[in-house]
Amino acid sequence: MSGTPDEQASIAARVDRERVHWAPLGVAMRDCVWRHGFVVAAAIHVAGRGDARLLARTMADPRSRLLGSLRLVFPEGVPSRALNWLAPADLGRLRSLRAGYHERGNRVVRALTRQSALNLRTLDLRHAGVTDDGLLALAGCERLRGLRALYLQRNRFTSRGVAALARSPVLSGLEVLDLRYNAIGATGAAALAESPHLGGLAALHVHADELDPDGVHALASSTSLPHDLVRLWRGQDSLR
Repeated sequence: MSGTPDEQASIAARVDRERVHWAPLGVAMRDCVWRHGFVVAAAIHVAGRGDARLLARTMADPRSRLLGSLRLVFPEGVPSRALNWLAPADLGRLRSLRAGYHERGNRVVRALTRQSALNLRTLDLRHAGVTDDGLLALAGCERLRGLRALYLQRNRFTSRGVAALARSPVLSGLEVLDLRYNAIGATGAAALAESPHLGGLAALHVHADELDPDGVHALASSTSLPHDLVRLWRGQDSLR
């Protein structure tokens, strides 16, 4: 911001007064992060069909044009059918989407797969009830090729879903993959170890106790994962 200190203070005061007018439709000021008077991150509460429709209007609002980070908040018991209305919302400009701590993760995944374009770099679906079907849908969504970080802690998928992720070239750009607190087992670990698409990982978050000795050994013997990750798993393997 240029100008004298008095001019800068005047502009800052005006921006602060007028924020309410610049907030995107349907977003409370308290749920926004502002930069130079515009919203760059927001949390939107979705309790039913009306809120889901409002999300679509919010994302179409010109005042949302700089909104790059979104957190969707779902109360306990939100009807599944209400989330069918997530799909029409244009999420194409988002770089980060957090939609965790609820039981409708597969519905969120379905909405993402129906988008005409996506530019997500971070997708956070921790504690969201995502099943193997949800992971298969993510693995097959070509519009997620730009994804760099995927957080899937404490969901409901198994080695079948993990294998789908590991086989997917869509996720070849991943740098962070968090799979903790899921029933991965030795089969899932072997799929990760053999994946030709996860060579760019800088962090693979999995608890050794969730894999059993065969799973730990598979990761420790990988010739596909980055050397630094394999070395860490060799340390775990040597303790068993």
